[in-house]
Amino acid sequence: MTIQIPPLAALLIFAGIAVGIVVFKYTARAHGALGRGDLGMSIGSGVAVATLLAVLLAPGFGQASASPPAPSPGPGSATSAR
Repeated sequence: MTIQIPPLAALLIFAGIAVGIVVFKYTARAHGALGRGDLGMSIGSGVAVATLLAVLLAPGFGQASASPPAPSPGPGSATSAR
């Protein structure tokens, strides 16, 4: 079984993970030797960045079309202009 991930989704996942790692490393250095980094903040910032990129790069990303396609006019739907 293969799972295919669209390129935009892969970009969002990679960007979210990268930002999360950077934030975790930054908070680990800010706390000094006794701190281990803020895991909650790193996860939250990664999710926020991925969500923001999804909204900016592809509005409606992952959602089905809300409106059904318009029916094509058939020969019986035309009216006379008399």
